[in-house]
Parts: sequence; structure tokens; C-alpha cells
Amino acid sequence: MRSQAPGLKRRRRKDGEALYWSAAALSPKDAKRYPDAWIRLPQNATPAEIEDLCQVYAERFDAWRAMGDRPRYLYDGTVGSLCDAFERHDESPMRDVKASTAGSYSDSLKVIRGTVAARAVRAVTPIDVKTWFRKWKEPKEPGGPERTKRAHDAISMLRQILNFGRSLGYAECGELSEGLSSMRFERSGRRTTAMTVDHARTFIAAALARGDSRGLYMAIGVAAQFETILRQIDVIGEWVDEGAHEVWRGSFTWEAIPGGILRLKTSKTGSPISHNLTKLELLWPLMQAVPQAERFGAVVKGEGGLPIRTRSYRKWFAEIRDAAGLPKDLWAMDARAGAVTEALDMGADLTDVSRTATHSTVTMTRRYDRVAEESAARVAEVRKQGRSRKP
Repeated sequence: MRSQAPGLKRRRRKDGEALYWSAAALSPKDAKRYPDAWIRLPQNATPAEIEDLCQVYAERFDAWRAMGDRPRYLYDGTVGSLCDAFERHDESPMRDVKASTAGSYSDSLKVIRGTVAARAVRAVTPIDVKTWFRKWKEPKEPGGPERTKRAHDAISMLRQILNFGRSLGYAECGELSEGLSSMRFERSGRRTTAMTVDHARTFIAAALARGDSRGLYMAIGVAAQFETILRQIDVIGEWVDEGAHEVWRGSFTWEAIPGGILRLKTSKTGSPISHNLTKLELLWPLMQAVPQAERFGAVVKGEGGLPIRTRSYRKWFAEIRDAAGLPKDLWAMDARAGAVTEALDMGADLTDVSRTATHSTVTMTRRYDRVAEESAARVAEVRKQGRSRKP
């Protein structure tokens, strides 16, 4: 069984002990061919941050090893090799989507690989796929909620890789794709959870109670999204793989807020938006608590003072949420929906809220308004009481 920090190595240097991630610690043979076999870890990272980085690097190494010695996109008739083709081929749709979307694709490919990689595509029937869906949505733990979204995303990914296989000329991929075309799979319900201002304040208090930089930056991230109604990617940015190394891309930087005014073009629509952060009561005091020496680059930082990774942001959000006693079905992404809901509930103009959220239509804004269901419930209750008063 692997440690919590797989691949961690320590070396003594003249200036003290240095920490590294080593592929050889996991597989000496494969490490000889691995391009990033030795990575120095941030000197000022916390033990938890070191564990998180080692887990990320180990997962990448495992995915690389799983490809074996075959060419990067050689299809051998199995579902697993079809996943490889989709992920690695130069003409794959993976090359045409944003890094965040490619990341969600990779998550679904991981589900498929981890369960049915060895199955021969030609021997798979639509009924088999229906069984896969049922297994993919099973609870992670006994008694837990069904993972319908996970299963539905994996089915969508399976359809994509089959269509890509058909475009490469593999007839069995096209046949299975056709067989699945008339099948429908259960979708997860639209989320109804919204972050309230009380949730946000409770989270911020719990984050600051940690007394460390992680707590401060997580408080800033949640406050920023709740106050500005920005998408999560616009608040924390994203790390993009550019072959030999990763590059962070983001707009919420200290350099982008001269005088406390944030101006940016949002990631999804490219719509320009401007926020006077000094007017935001939850966010601005938190930003002022950041030491002057750290006021450069990304506002929301993670491991070793680098821009935070999406995986770390979600993980740390859950840790602080649970410590604060907030509902477990509250996600970081619910801050945006909560902001829209609060604004509309307080009487803000729908068009103004839509523009602030940079939605393409007001119809999209209404989808984020989680008060709508509460309103319907109140209407039903009034009608019920009215009937009871009739003779």
C-alpha cells in the first residue's frame, strides 16, 4: 500500500534538507524512460501540500506507465487502447477543448479505464454498457448517494471515444456506437444547493481560524466568487499542460487590480467585466490581510506560493466546509449560484445580474436562481391555506 506521499525523497544539502518527488521510488525500471523522473518540491510547502503534490505526480506517472511500450495511440481492439487513442492522437477532440474540459474528459476516461479497459470493443453489446452504467453510478461507500453524474459523464465519454474510433476507420466502434444511439441513460438532477451569505461567513471564519496561509487564501477564493459572481476558473485560473511543462493561466492577479479595480474578460464568454473590489465587504478586508510580500501574481495561491490547483481548491474547500459544520452537499461552485440567488432575492434587476454574471441570456441567469423552487413551494402553501378557509 502506498504512503500518503508516494515518491517522496529527502536529500541533505548545504543549506539544509531538500524534498523531491522521485519516479524511481515507485518503479526504478520505468523511471529510466520517464521525462519528469525527478522533481524538486517547494521548500516552504506544508506537509499536507507535499502529500498533495506527490499524489498528483504519482497519478501522472501511473497513467504514463499504463500506456506500456506500445505507440501512444496504437489501437489494439480494446476499450483501454481506444481511450489511449482518444487521449493521445494528434487529431483527437481533446486538442480542441479548454484545459478544464480536457480535465473532465480525463476523469471519465479514468473511470472507463479502471473498470472495462480490457474488454474487446467488438464483443461489447449495448446491454453490457447498460450494466457498466449501473455499476459506475453505485455509491462510493455503502449507504452513500448514487454517483449518477459520474456514470452519465462516463457514458458520454464512451460515446465520444467510439465516434472517434469510427472516424479512424474501426468498424466495430461504429457498430457499437449505432447500437447505443437509441439508448437513454439517467441524468443527475440539476443542483438545487446554493451558498447563502451565512454559509460564506461561516466558511470564511472557519478558514481564518486555521491561522495559516491556506485558510486565508481559501477564504479569499470563496469570498471572491460569492461577491463578484465570477466562475471558479476566473477566480483561481487553471494550470495548462504545454508539453515539457505546465503554465498557469488566470486573470485574477494582483497586477490586474490597480486601485482595487478588477477588470477582466471572463473565461467562458470573453465578456468584459469590472468590479470595484474595495466595495465588497467580505472580500476586500481579506485581501488586505495578505502580506505585502505575497501581493504578486495569482491572488489565490496554493502549494509553495504558486497559483492554486483546481484539485487542491476542491479538496481544501471540503476540509474547511466539514470543519465548519456546513452541509456536505455544499460545493465550492455553489458560491456563484448563491450570489445570483441572493442578488435576485434582494430585488436586483434581472438584466443587471445577468450582465454581472456574464450570462449570454437572462434565461441562463434564471437557471442559477435557486430561490425559484422555494417560491413555488410558498405559492403552493398559500393556495393550500386558501382552500382550507373555503366553506
